[in-house]
Amino acid sequence: MEYWIWLTELKGIGPITQKKLLVYFKTPARIYAAAEEELRSVPGIGSSLAQSVCQAHSLDGAFSVMDELAKKKMKVLVYDDPLYPELAKAWPEAPIVLYYRGTIRNNSIGVGIVGSRRCSLYGKQVAIEAADYLAHQSIPVISGLAKGIDGYAHTACLKAGGYTMAFLGNGLDVFYPKEHRELQAAISENGAVISKYLPGTTPRPENFLQRNGLISSWSQKLLVVEAGRNSGALSTASFAKALNRVILAPPHEIYCVSGQGTNQLLENGAMLYLRPEQLNLQDQMEKPVLTRTDKTSGQVANATVNHSQNLTERKLTPDESKIHALLINSEKTIQQLEALTGINQVLLIEQLAIMELEGLVALSSNGSYCLIN
Repeated sequence: MEYWIWLTELKGIGPITQKKLLVYFKTPARIYAAAEEELRSVPGIGSSLAQSVCQAHSLDGAFSVMDELAKKKMKVLVYDDPLYPELAKAWPEAPIVLYYRGTIRNNSIGVGIVGSRRCSLYGKQVAIEAADYLAHQSIPVISGLAKGIDGYAHTACLKAGGYTMAFLGNGLDVFYPKEHRELQAAISENGAVISKYLPGTTPRPENFLQRNGLISSWSQKLLVVEAGRNSGALSTASFAKALNRVILAPPHEIYCVSGQGTNQLLENGAMLYLRPEQLNLQDQMEKPVLTRTDKTSGQVANATVNHSQNLTERKLTPDESKIHALLINSEKTIQQLEALTGINQVLLIEQLAIMELEGLVALSSNGSYCLIN
């Protein structure tokens, strides 16, 4: 276990590179023991990175983390554990180590339920009905423990005797929001509370983006109950779309601000949600609504939906104009766009999620964004 934790804490190495090393060396212990020359032979691992790995030959930090986990009764799920769902590993950024409290079931892939923190009574009713139904079908309810829709979904599932999983954007010992401290404890007793972050990690905006990716990766279907035009729930939908998950959304009044993002999802191909039976996972007759077919590396993974037909005819916002101009001649990564536009990465990703849903941009197979012609 200590070698897994050591690998996750190496500076300059994220999940994608960690998994490249694991493919080559098979175990974190062998990565730890590898010589610099052998590390350099791994595709994508340069001299500086290989040298950095070799210089990080100390397990003291990992043992310290393990001591803290034991004291706080936290468990560790590693990438090669049979409890780590294969479907969740489809996300390129899937963490190789997750910390959790509670119990992870053998079959823990379920249905994600997300939406606005400041939700309407309508949204609350939809979330509660959906979570209650899933509980009675023994289908895990996946969400993010936020106020509003997330909290109602978790609570309704627990009340119905179901199994629910909450993914956090902070350490397991940090209670956020504070109002959900008791709910978090209840989920730990009747499900699992999971985080990729070490104990003591405080909530930061960028953490919740990763949390949203985890929600999508562990969900075979995603129900976006209610979302405004700039809602963070849209980033969860964007992850789900990239992962070929089924995205569902209930219709909202066209003048309802809190449902504009949800209606936008429907306009761009999400499945119209009208009844809880649509959330069943037993039959897989429906195909993912926004599938992608990867072409050669560096090219766009084109959505099967005809985005040109769904393209909203409206004037671009100033931020969208900046992004659009930068993507005219070449693809750009999130990091490149952040540096060139000056837009905060979290806001940038939310903006890109909206543009992707509207058919303006697409995420290529190498993780870069480009314009859709």
